[in-house]
Amino acid sequence: MLLRAAGNQRTVSIAATTLSEALTEVAAKFPQLKRLLLDSNGQLGAAHRVVLNREVILRPDGAMPLGDDDQIEFQTVIAGG
Repeated sequence: MLLRAAGNQRTVSIAATTLSEALTEVAAKFPQLKRLLLDSNGQLGAAHRVVLNREVILRPDGAMPLGDDDQIEFQTVIAGG
């Protein structure tokens, strides 16, 4: 679903110095993605995970600093029963 909401673009280059800025930038570029990723408070929804440079961030903080070469992935957690 996230890929479709991002216009089937697997990668997007943005300029952001924090995770919060990155989320804001991505949400501005892809309004449909904003509805999927962010909760009513504008925070990353509980069903999503942040992967920074191939490392899952268990408790992402919006103030988390980002470098020029960092790569962020947003993944949806899937559960079943």
